[in-house]
Amino acid sequence: MASIDGLITGMSTTDTINQLMKVEAAPQTALKAKITTANKVVSAYQSVNSRLSSIASAAKAAGSADTWGAMKATSNSTAAVVSAQSGAAAGSMSFRVEKLAATHVMTFAAGSVTSATDATGSPAIAGSTFDVTLNDGTTKQLTPSDKSLQAVVAAINGEQNVPYKAAAVQIGPGKYTLQLTAKESGQTAADKFDTAGVPTGLSLGAASITVQGGDAELKVGTTNPYSITSATNTFTGVMPGVTVTATKAQAVDESVTVNVGADADGIAAKIQALVDNTNTALSEIASQSKIKTSEVAAGPLVGDSAIRKLSQDLLGTISSGAAGLGKNGVTASYSEVGVSVDRSGKLTFDKAKFMDAYNADPARTQKFFDSYTDKPGGVAGKFEPGFDVAVGLGRKLEAVSLVASEGVIDPTDPTKAKLGTMQALIQRNTSSIKLLNDQVSEWDIRLDLRKSALEKQFSGLEVALGKMQQQSTWLAGQLAGLA
Repeated sequence: MASIDGLITGMSTTDTINQLMKVEAAPQTALKAKITTANKVVSAYQSVNSRLSSIASAAKAAGSADTWGAMKATSNSTAAVVSAQSGAAAGSMSFRVEKLAATHVMTFAAGSVTSATDATGSPAIAGSTFDVTLNDGTTKQLTPSDKSLQAVVAAINGEQNVPYKAAAVQIGPGKYTLQLTAKESGQTAADKFDTAGVPTGLSLGAASITVQGGDAELKVGTTNPYSITSATNTFTGVMPGVTVTATKAQAVDESVTVNVGADADGIAAKIQALVDNTNTALSEIASQSKIKTSEVAAGPLVGDSAIRKLSQDLLGTISSGAAGLGKNGVTASYSEVGVSVDRSGKLTFDKAKFMDAYNADPARTQKFFDSYTDKPGGVAGKFEPGFDVAVGLGRKLEAVSLVASEGVIDPTDPTKAKLGTMQALIQRNTSSIKLLNDQVSEWDIRLDLRKSALEKQFSGLEVALGKMQQQSTWLAGQLAGLA
């Protein structure tokens, strides 16, 4: 039986039920609070894990043979742009940019049409077809859609095996003609153009050379000079591993000097990136595990032993030094190559000190970042993080960050699951959150049933009190009648 809320009792049964349900839901509320806390913990682990991945990438670069073998080429003139590949030979070379590469162009300037699109009043061909010579020397007849210059251009450009591209150009007021441009620059392309010749069967007169195609040329030496040519403005192999791109021709008294040497600045930039990424990770760890104060709330990972150990491991890569790189084989400090830890617990990099060490002994300096010792059971000559003994700082930080983030593979048991410390913690907490959510869902069902029971109970109370009130009124009426 339906009843109006509190009609008989005068009390708000809905409010009463809601208050009782808050008490009943206290265990579920506590579960939801745990879920909120656990989600913050997972987010914190994920944030730290992301920073560790950045360290791993920077560490691989700092410990890579490609980084330490990188070469840098410089030019003293804007007439040539130079670049060097890893492993390029060091050295110096001078030359003069004699000329740039040119693309062969021919124009039918002796004749013209008054309109590029008028096929009737100003046709570009006498008949319905014209001939072109293909790259292989054979002749092919082309049939344009109409006799206009525009249709002739489209027919030529639709044939892939001709050595040129066509365009309709204006050579004067109301004068349009055909221009052919070689598909490639250089002397060989120009010769191929000349061999093939221009299309025949056109009503445009004779064609003439507008631009003579030719190779780019570098002149080396003065007493007994020799030339280096290229079909384009780019020269490869002028020096082993070096590419030269000519940008402008030079006067006879000008020259370009190219110097190729180790890219020490590039190496230093990789070391700086490693230091920066490590500091970013340390800052993130400190932020996520900070202690509660009167002004700052505690971090979600405060008191977490795994996070505390991770911070110690990262800093320990520096404090442990480089084994065997000191005099007489003792451990050397990374401060010798510019890397140290300041009073605040952050890494610092002194580029000037690094450059001094590198210029004095490049091979030894490289060992401070790239060296490791193979362990039996692994692949010889290949660094296996978490297994081989890392000596160089790049190798150490690579191992620490990978073990903590994505995990590493044990070469003696390659089937073993690859799982990092952070990933394991993320998975564990994610599983806990799922269990808590399941419990919350179970409580939803339980609370719905409890609320339904309370609503029936209070509804029944209203009905019972209503009946009692009716009986009381009836009895009062009967007694009044007897009196």
